[in-house]
Amino acid sequence: MDFKTITPYARDRTPEVYLWAIAIFPDPDYSQSRIVIAKMVQLILVLDDIYDAYGTIEELRLLTSAINSWGINVMEQLPEYIKPLYNILLSELTEVEKQLSREGRADRVYASKQAFQELAGGYLQEAEWRYRRHVPSFEEYLRNGLITSTYDVFIKSSLMVMGDIVCDKALAWYESPPNIEEATKLLGRIYNDITTYQFEGERAQQVESVHTYMKTFEVPENVVVHELKKTIENKWKDINEGCLKPTEVSMELLAPILNLARMTDTIYRYNDTFTFPEKTIVEYVTLLFIDFVPKY
Repeated sequence: MDFKTITPYARDRTPEVYLWAIAIFPDPDYSQSRIVIAKMVQLILVLDDIYDAYGTIEELRLLTSAINSWGINVMEQLPEYIKPLYNILLSELTEVEKQLSREGRADRVYASKQAFQELAGGYLQEAEWRYRRHVPSFEEYLRNGLITSTYDVFIKSSLMVMGDIVCDKALAWYESPPNIEEATKLLGRIYNDITTYQFEGERAQQVESVHTYMKTFEVPENVVVHELKKTIENKWKDINEGCLKPTEVSMELLAPILNLARMTDTIYRYNDTFTFPEKTIVEYVTLLFIDFVPKY
């Protein structure tokens, strides 16, 4: 995919991206799922950097419009530096669609495309707030923040490639959506925010959980962080409850959601080790993929 060449403005996190994929699908049978998820996470990462730090508001509006149309015919309206990314986004999902068509499951790609469209819209909303120097209410931010957590794309992309186990009943359950899924999205959003808000504040953005909570409820920063950490604890209770037997769907279908929550905790419990991987995540990648397993 050559992202280092076509998107030099974005974070280069290929090993870390694959770490997310193997965390969500650790079982050997899900090799294809890991490949697809790693690609989706890389696409999300580049989109996040464009919307958050690189693109102008006019460019972001054009990109959002293109993703909503989901067609090659809108390519010309995009800035030159975005065209290769948009082309990869189209081609990768088209390739998955062809593969699933041969298996009679092409309809699953629609949910993933829709999740990408909603994500682009959520990213644009945050960019518009920053552009207008508007700090939304905590409730308003959180509604959008569940989308920009990116976890809906994670989950929908996971469902694309899990095979026959994802039946119509399972798809309906995921679409409901269940508490465990909503809890995992909120967990991801708040965990990310409380480990990055100081960095975001330095960039004068302040469109995240901590600052919107401070503005809405007029409480000091330390109180906000304490309350948001309590929210994380409560969301873990919802996730645990969703895994209590008998479960509504099989544990194999619950596993990607649960593993996504676990990986979130691993990456964001103490600081943002994805943005600053040298602190912890480099060690994880080295231990898992580079160092030999010692012989005893």
